[in-house]
Amino acid sequence: MNKQFLRWITILIPIAFTGFVFLISDLLTHGQVQVTQLLVTVLLSSVGAVIFSNWVFTQLEQREREIKKRTAQLEALNMAGVSLVTELDLGVVLQKVVDLSRDLVGTRFGALGVLNEEGTAFQQFITSGISSEDRKKIGHPPIGKGLFRHLIEHGKAMRVDDIPSYEGAAGMPENHPKMRTMLGVPIIVKNKVIGNLYLTEKIDPFNPHYHDVILFDDEDLRILELFGTQAAIAIENARLYRQVQQLAILEERQRFGMDLHDGVIQSIYAVGLMLENIQRRVETSPDEAREGISDAIRSLNTAISDIRNYILDLRPQHFQGRNIVQGVEELARALRANTFMDVYVEIKDVDSSLFNPEKTVEILHITQEALSNVQKHAQASEVEISLRVEGETLKLEIVDNGISISPGNLQRSRGNGLGNMQERTAALNGEIIITPRLNGGTRVALTVPMEMISEF
Repeated sequence: MNKQFLRWITILIPIAFTGFVFLISDLLTHGQVQVTQLLVTVLLSSVGAVIFSNWVFTQLEQREREIKKRTAQLEALNMAGVSLVTELDLGVVLQKVVDLSRDLVGTRFGALGVLNEEGTAFQQFITSGISSEDRKKIGHPPIGKGLFRHLIEHGKAMRVDDIPSYEGAAGMPENHPKMRTMLGVPIIVKNKVIGNLYLTEKIDPFNPHYHDVILFDDEDLRILELFGTQAAIAIENARLYRQVQQLAILEERQRFGMDLHDGVIQSIYAVGLMLENIQRRVETSPDEAREGISDAIRSLNTAISDIRNYILDLRPQHFQGRNIVQGVEELARALRANTFMDVYVEIKDVDSSLFNPEKTVEILHITQEALSNVQKHAQASEVEISLRVEGETLKLEIVDNGISISPGNLQRSRGNGLGNMQERTAALNGEIIITPRLNGGTRVALTVPMEMISEF
């Protein structure tokens, strides 16, 4: 049933009812009702019915337009919220907040002032509806004075019908677009205002080029407040995501530092010791010196390969593809080749196939660092390396007979090779004990739960 039919029904029914009443009156009075009186009454009733019908349907159409408009706004609000939460880049989210808020309410201009940590001024001012060229002409962006100061200080939504006459307005700079009305709401995260959202110059949706003042209403303010809540969630999500990214980068840098120190730098240092030894032999044992130079070249090539892998954001290849038994035996052979020390290795009840490759690399780095410290500082003649599994625990022990580590070096271990060993051990949920021996030398004892390094 269409509106036009209903409109005629509302006009004809009162007229018919009036005619029916006069007909009944005529029957009851035996034809004494005058025809002229009947016609005048019907005519007046018709005019009244038409006026009443038009008024009713005008009200209904106005209500229908309002309902459609609010429904469209709510749908747009929902879509805007979905669009925001699917974006994680903070810069993109901030710009989207301004752009989407303009579309929701229908305004020519919008801006988002992001507050500093103290909440006293803007550290960012993002605009929408103003070209980059016009922004340059305006000059320095606002820092939170004049009209903006009210929302910063009070943290409550505000509606301004005439900006120039508003108390506290500081005026607009040269080349600034003309703005007369404003809507502003705070962006609140965890009970703290992190920014303010502003809209100016409402647009007539039926005549976008109409430039006379159109005032914001309560519904505009309500929609913007609802969107402000969604914007706060999206901004906080993007901030948290950025923090997670920064933390991941920091952790990766620390890992690179540890790997460089425990891998590449130690390898280069070992090559240096090899060359020093070759320098002493070059005249007395030239054949051994030539063989040593070949070993040094191979070691340098390995170090160069590791550095290339770091540049490509890959893990070093020194221990890749080696199981824990092979790795420990290789480190022992390298120590024998690069020094005059006697190196003894005992491996008992260790099934390499049970070990996670990544955790194996961590253990081998700890072993390499411990042996490097012996080589650099201990001046030892003998080193014993013991690797065994007892129950549910892997035990690695390295003992030398050289100069004992001092308590001062243990206290200063944070940030150097000993600190790296401790961090790697903590990542394995293990325990490392480094102690001086009574008869000289140092003992390094590492214990790691098998459940932390098992492949299964």
